[in-house]
Amino acid sequence: MPVELHTPKTELSQDSEKRIQRHIAGLERRLVNFPTALISLTVRDRATERRHTVDLRVNLGVDGDVLVSHQSGDSAEHATRLAVEDVQRQLERYVSGLRGEAAYGTPSRREPRDLRPGTQTAELEGEELEEDLEPEPDGSEGQRSI
Repeated sequence: MPVELHTPKTELSQDSEKRIQRHIAGLERRLVNFPTALISLTVRDRATERRHTVDLRVNLGVDGDVLVSHQSGDSAEHATRLAVEDVQRQLERYVSGLRGEAAYGTPSRREPRDLRPGTQTAELEGEELEEDLEPEPDGSEGQRSI
């Protein structure tokens, strides 16, 4: 997967660059189902504020969808970690939308699986099937409906 790392006017040590690459590798593992994804990371150093800012863009290659995060931190690695976590959350929401899950982040997702609205209908169908298999008053088996 192509990764572009831009560091205009910013010097990164070898250790710092390795840590940044490790965070990017974690993001790449989540993007395995998007073979045409492109990751672009820009690290800027603000010497006056002693902060690093990171702009992370992930072009998913699907309908032109782009996940974007702008984060700042005390070090380049810290800002990169925050940006990667933000994009991972965005990716989770995007994929849940593709799956057709009801509104992501609603309280119903925090309920136990058997109390969620989507699973209650399957249980009711199972109960109906059991009722249909009860013996009829004339002694014959009930018809099975599928």
